[in-house]
Amino acid sequence: MKLINEQISPKFVIQAKKLAEYTKLIRNILPVECHSHVQVANVRNQNLMLITDSPVWTTRLRQLSPQILQYIRDSSLNANKDDNNFSSEPVIHHVQISTRYQTTGDNPTSAQIKNRPRPEISEKITEMLSQSANSIEYQPLKVALLKLSQINKQNKDKT
Repeated sequence: MKLINEQISPKFVIQAKKLAEYTKLIRNILPVECHSHVQVANVRNQNLMLITDSPVWTTRLRQLSPQILQYIRDSSLNANKDDNNFSSEPVIHHVQISTRYQTTGDNPTSAQIKNRPRPEISEKITEMLSQSANSIEYQPLKVALLKLSQINKQNKDKT
């Protein structure tokens, strides 16, 4: 049986080390509150790809992306001169940021689903939904709109 080190591709190890280095660089420049919401996903074609766990953090990182890009460029140039960490890596020209919602391994229980707050809609919206449902022939859509129009009634019944 081969050792795990013998089974892992050297390219994979190099890529993992590269991602770890960029993660360390990103953590140096980002505010501490961002650290648990941002991950370095990949480095490819002179793009640094970052993933956040919500649109709020995506927006915040996009605002910071010029500073991130400049910091990475400066650090990469210094690393090339000092210890060759990034010697084979081209300079990063773009920071790409996207949102990936993290799902926990814990699926909500039916009790948690029942106890979460329900949305409330105005009486005017309720009436419009009901009228729209009554004018639609496509049954699945009609049923869905009628359910929506009864949300306030369901909320009152549960309390």
